[in-house]
Amino acid sequence: MNAVPSQRGTALLLAHCASLDPASASARERLDEALGADLARKLVWALCSGAPSRDERGLRARAVFAA
Repeated sequence: MNAVPSQRGTALLLAHCASLDPASASARERLDEALGADLARKLVWALCSGAPSRDERGLRARAVFAA
């Protein structure tokens, strides 16, 4: 294992930390901007449609899309 940080690793860490800023756009907002709201909605629905429903899980939590 290489313990010396790489430039790519540092860039990924900085991008991740920047995404935690509450003022930055959410993953859904970025997806809407990149694909258009209609296609983004269809994509998220398609990706979530195979998930078990609340009744099947026995939980009251709702599915959340995060990136």
